[in-house]
Amino acid sequence: MSGQRDQFIKDYYSRMEKLVIAIGLTRISPNTISAIATVLGFFAAFFFFTNHTFAAGAFLLMSGLLDTMDGTVARLTKRASKFGAIIDSSLDRYVEFSLYLGMLNLYRDDWMFYIVYAAMVGSIMVSYARARAASLGVNEIVGLMQRPERLILLAAAAIINAPVHMWLNTDWTLRGTLLIIAIFSNTTALRRIWIVKKTGIS
Repeated sequence: MSGQRDQFIKDYYSRMEKLVIAIGLTRISPNTISAIATVLGFFAAFFFFTNHTFAAGAFLLMSGLLDTMDGTVARLTKRASKFGAIIDSSLDRYVEFSLYLGMLNLYRDDWMFYIVYAAMVGSIMVSYARARAASLGVNEIVGLMQRPERLILLAAAAIINAPVHMWLNTDWTLRGTLLIIAIFSNTTALRRIWIVKKTGIS
């Protein structure tokens, strides 16, 4: 599973490099691309907040696409830096918190409020567990529901949710996806903590 994921990521970024060069994005600052991706992410959060899930999913897809392009541009133009990396990661966290705020409002009077909260906690803990493990010298950290998987699933579910809700009067596409994210993100975070435990670090 891990090997297949690594190969998929390698192929994805190989295609991304060709796309970035083809459309001339190398002339734009990576931080500018990060900023645009962040603004699009905030728009997605706003549309979740106002229960326009199709628009939320579309903006989230665009934000995610640009979010992968900024790193590619930085590598291709040799403008990658530690400061740029922390700016990118920090903006990602702001966007993710905003997305969950929008969905918490969307389900504020529903039992799904607690599932969204669990998904938010799991999403943050996945990233935190990896960063904390790395600070302790443990870099072999694996697991499902890393940020790209979460955002792709969430964007796809939000887009599909609109016609499903219109035709069948149900939003179980989005509800089911949030439940999956809640379960597997927290499972991944706990698994990462356990991996650190097995290394014998005390």
